[in-house]
Amino acid sequence: MNRFRIDMAYNGKNFSGFQIQPNKRTIQEEIEKVLSFLLKENVKIYASGRTDAGVSALCQVAHFDTEKEIIEKKLLDSLNALLPNDISILKVESVSGEFDARFSAKKKTYRYHFYISKYSHPIFDEYATRIYDYADVNLMQEACKYFIGTFDFKSFVSKKSGKTDFVRTVYDAKIISLENGIYAFEITGNGFLYNMVRIIFGTLTQVGYGKIKPQDVVKIIDGQDRSLSGRTMPSKALMLKNVDYN
Repeated sequence: MNRFRIDMAYNGKNFSGFQIQPNKRTIQEEIEKVLSFLLKENVKIYASGRTDAGVSALCQVAHFDTEKEIIEKKLLDSLNALLPNDISILKVESVSGEFDARFSAKKKTYRYHFYISKYSHPIFDEYATRIYDYADVNLMQEACKYFIGTFDFKSFVSKKSGKTDFVRTVYDAKIISLENGIYAFEITGNGFLYNMVRIIFGTLTQVGYGKIKPQDVVKIIDGQDRSLSGRTMPSKALMLKNVDYN
């Protein structure tokens, strides 16, 4: 059996998430369908994690096993020729059988894009969330540091999660300024809970609006109560930036 790693990018706008779901369009199903057609066998892919409906990826990682001998460049070209335009395969690479896209991952980095304006912007609204023009980015930046560390993030997970272990480690969290007035909340951790990044950013907006103080983040984490944190922000602005295996 041969194992291969594939790196991919996708626009999640018209997908119901990464994982296969009945009667819904998903990234996993689109890729498996094309892989199975090309390799003439039933192929299953296993990703570093599941992105939700509407969430995009600059670089998602998955692996699959096959009995076939593969020329990586040829498969890469064939996949991109047959996949829909909102999915692109960036790399196909032969790996050892010990590599697991999910369990070998050490860190993941997500970006949540936003802009600050009194009025909506029709172009920015495609991939970023607008927050009101009185938001203080400096206060949001200050609040970011309180998320860094190993904590029980029960206050920042959707009730639909189904998880019982809410402990995660955040290695870095910050607000960065991009081009044309776009900002991004960037967060790196060993793993993330269902809607965790979107809820954390919702909490940061409350800080930016002056409704809570940056140091109140500590109380929210310690409270382990979803009702204490901010709202779940829209999925359209969230992107999986990269997965680190080193």
